Amino acid sequence: MHQQGTEAALGITRRSFLRGGALTALGLPTLRGSSEITRNAQVSFKPSADLLAASVQTASWVRSAERRTPQGSFWLPEPDHPEKLATISPAQGLYSGSAGTLLFFLQLAKATQDRSYLEDAKRAADYLASTWREGDEAAQLPAARRYSFYNGLAGTAFALTETWKATGDARYKDAAIAITDKLVEAAQPAGAGIAWSSSPGVGADGGVVLYLLYAANALERGDYRIVAKKAGERIAELGERSPQGGTQWRGGPPPKGLPADTYFPNFEMGTAGIAYVLARLFEETGDARYLDAAKSGAEHLQNIAVVDHDSALIPYRLPDLANIYYLGFCHGPAGSARLFYQLHKITKQDAYLEWTERLAHGVIRSGIPDTQTPGYWNVVCQCCGSAGVTDFFLGLWAATGKDEYYAFANKVAEQTLGQHSNLDGKGYRWYQAWTRVKPWDVNAETGYSIGASGVGSALLHAALAQQGRYEAIVLPDNPFPASRHEDLEAARRPIELEFLP
Repeated sequence: MHQQGTEAALGITRRSFLRGGALTALGLPTLRGSSEITRNAQVSFKPSADLLAASVQTASWVRSAERRTPQGSFWLPEPDHPEKLATISPAQGLYSGSAGTLLFFLQLAKATQDRSYLEDAKRAADYLASTWREGDEAAQLPAARRYSFYNGLAGTAFALTETWKATGDARYKDAAIAITDKLVEAAQPAGAGIAWSSSPGVGADGGVVLYLLYAANALERGDYRIVAKKAGERIAELGERSPQGGTQWRGGPPPKGLPADTYFPNFEMGTAGIAYVLARLFEETGDARYLDAAKSGAEHLQNIAVVDHDSALIPYRLPDLANIYYLGFCHGPAGSARLFYQLHKITKQDAYLEWTERLAHGVIRSGIPDTQTPGYWNVVCQCCGSAGVTDFFLGLWAATGKDEYYAFANKVAEQTLGQHSNLDGKGYRWYQAWTRVKPWDVNAETGYSIGASGVGSALLHAALAQQGRYEAIVLPDNPFPASRHEDLEAARRPIELEFLP
């Protein structure tokens, strides 16, 4: 998540990173090499029941927050404050609402073959299908959020589509189509194409485009792809030539209180996410203009990144916080590496895979999860924390088969598990400081992007990988494989990571 105001910069500069290495500048241990087998800190491939059991315990706590209505069920987003029916997103949203929590139960149902979890998901889907119109009207969100994937209607439609795929119940498909048609109707002419708002980032219009491409395939509606392409025309023309070379996009107007020249380069609000949208548009339409634009965005990110041998990090925010590096999904490598992997998928060029791995190595060499950094604080969620990092490395392992990524994913997952709370016996939850500049503001939520459902999903994915049957519901902004199956005996061999003094 992004923050407002001024903060003390991380004690690492571009010069010190290049001269002495990022970890030397931080006083942290370094990896000897990106692929060396280790001898010190060991992470085993041996399957562990703890992560799967933790996912089940997480579901128990989320279940304790269920509220049943005549229309179906929803979950309180912050059970410690039952008066809150919504936090960041509406009750029907994916970010902190029931649409995201539903995805956790769908995955747990398939992994455990326990149909009671599927019934949980169906009750939530019933609620979404019955209340999405009134929820949309009641929330009165600005257009950038109202139609978005994480906070708005696009994410609700995605959850309903996934429930239809899991159950075969046409009611959920019909509701998803109704919502998607609403998205199409809401688009307005803008520039060379159409738009829903003035914000092209993945957190706003870009996320709608990615959902429409998903829906075109999942719902067999080619007209949705045409609408996505029209929106892409508008997004593409908003790019600006960067002084450092390449093209940059601003994901939207700067947040209130920040200067007009504030620039977020990474995935949720910046160039990395927008270029990813354009790369997906090329993949779906074959229009080379989108590929050229996506490549130009990647060039810009390469030019502003701080590189140390096989590792790289992209600044969180420019120009004022150029020395702070987030590591999670929203503003860090767990998100921005998706652009480079997507470009590798569609171009087959090894250079883009090398940059994907370079960003991953930047995370590994940061010293997490053994230590916190200014860009990786007391936060465990999918958005900015350890759950998102875990899923990133599992996805990269699924794509490459490289042991180092499997090992690091499991290390982060096990450290995340160790941070759970369960004093009342209701199940596992995680208290975190979602807002980085308010470390005292700690709470525990149930939702997907900033709560237990997202953490439980990551732990479940890690457990399945340990069992040789990795499988995940990947969102439309995720280019990594949704599954990887391996021989169990091969998967049990030990792999180690070596950290130097």
